[in-house]
Amino acid sequence: MAHHHAHQEASTPIGRTFAITALLLVIKVAGAVLSGSLALWADAGHSVTDLAAVGLSWYAWHQAQKPATSTLTFGYFRTEILAALVNSVILLILTLGLLLEAVTRFFHPTPVNPVAMLITAVLALVGDLYLAHGLTGHTNVNIRSTWLHVISDAAGSFAVVLGAIVIATTRWTPVDPMLTILIAALISWGAWQIITETVAVLMEATPKNVDVHHLVSTMGQIEGISRVHDIHVWSVTTGKNALACHVVLAPNISIQESQTILRKVDLTLRLEGIEHMTIQMETSDADHEEPSW
Repeated sequence: MAHHHAHQEASTPIGRTFAITALLLVIKVAGAVLSGSLALWADAGHSVTDLAAVGLSWYAWHQAQKPATSTLTFGYFRTEILAALVNSVILLILTLGLLLEAVTRFFHPTPVNPVAMLITAVLALVGDLYLAHGLTGHTNVNIRSTWLHVISDAAGSFAVVLGAIVIATTRWTPVDPMLTILIAALISWGAWQIITETVAVLMEATPKNVDVHHLVSTMGQIEGISRVHDIHVWSVTTGKNALACHVVLAPNISIQESQTILRKVDLTLRLEGIEHMTIQMETSDADHEEPSW
């Protein structure tokens, strides 16, 4: 029952984001029709992409809660990583579209109704900031990628607000594509950070917050252990680290003593942020060949 409650609480931010993003999309389309603003149409198209991305994140979140099976022994946690990767790639593609649109607007300015444009953009910005606040502080990479989509949408709305104000006061339309280029650069930087992190997880790289040499040294200090080798550390998903290694015991260690040593290793590794571990205990007189990987 507690697990079910935690699951519902955890999925609430993404579900709320999906519903409000859909509402904001309707507002932007209506504002674009009323104002004739190409910038709002582009922002509405951005929201369509966000809606699809958030929907994918929401689906991935629910998939990650499924229990492990005989064919997926680590469960569905990697679904979140895949969703975050897809979301970030979509963002990079989106920024290319924004840059092309910005170049086009430099040469083909579009007359708009700045009042309707401003009202619509302010409503969208308030909604995006509310969503971003609800998603702030999560360590889950999938929620962080959703937050990035929301922030990019908020940045787009803010650019439209500034553009509407400048156009209303000065009639200087090039400000819109200039802001678009700046926003595209910021979105690309954030998306690239997520991509590098998710690819590292999929490549089973050592988590950034884990020092393998420190782990080997710490385990080697436990009485009864002579050597630690063939160590692998990876993340199943963000924040869920796993480890596998061989532990060579000192001579004349009994089976009972080896179990005591194993419990000490378990405690030591959990304090170092390792949630799942597989330890192979070996005697000192065995032939310990290092595998090729």
